[in-house]
Amino acid sequence: MKVKRWRKRILWKRRFFRVLRLTLLSVTLLFSGYGIYNFLVYSTYFKIEKIRIEGNQDIDRKDILSLLDIKKGDNIFKVKLRQAKRGLRSLKQIKDIDIHRDFPDKIVLKITERVPIAQLEGRDSVHSNKVELIDKEGITFLGEARDIPRILGTKDSLKRKEVVNFLAKLMAVDFRFYKKISYIDGNNPRKIKLKLDQTLLIWGPVGKETETQLEKKLTYLNLVLHDLLKNSKTFNYLDLRFLREGKGEIIVG
Repeated sequence: MKVKRWRKRILWKRRFFRVLRLTLLSVTLLFSGYGIYNFLVYSTYFKIEKIRIEGNQDIDRKDILSLLDIKKGDNIFKVKLRQAKRGLRSLKQIKDIDIHRDFPDKIVLKITERVPIAQLEGRDSVHSNKVELIDKEGITFLGEARDIPRILGTKDSLKRKEVVNFLAKLMAVDFRFYKKISYIDGNNPRKIKLKLDQTLLIWGPVGKETETQLEKKLTYLNLVLHDLLKNSKTFNYLDLRFLREGKGEIIVG
């Protein structure tokens, strides 16, 4: 009987000390975790000292910071990067954004801006000196005026998309020709007009032409223009509506 009681006491003591060790370990970890949390969240070591913005060529840094909702002095662990990214999406000129922490005290923004392919005529902002621009995806945004073609008379979004796609194809086929375009008049979809410096081109519909067809058309057009200039012939316009893939005729008027 005495042996059994002795064994029970030993087992009880072992269990007691095991529970005691686990309790002490838990308390130690709890206080350690609380201390680590306080250090990470309240230490000046992790206060944001610099917000670095990369890739913004046309968008003002002040406009980005006003929408970022992250300020110097904020704790780097407490800032909400997803929320900040959503806020910047309201700037339509931004195509893509990457935001990340650069420990211990920096926030880095990498911005990809939309590249405008044309300016929309008559769509200037009444609140600033900026104009309405459009990229090849058809996204419109405000920006500084620049030396790119102006699009006239395309209030209908589908017709405007056709004109934008046409300009994108011209850029791919002959960038120098694209840069010569002063404006493209889309008031009449069957009679699209292009103004190149002092030359007016009546192009016709632009929705179905492929890049290959455009390339052949431009090759023939350049030959005609070269011949007209060489022979010092004057003209008011060139009508390309009867020209298909470099075949047909260009009417000189």
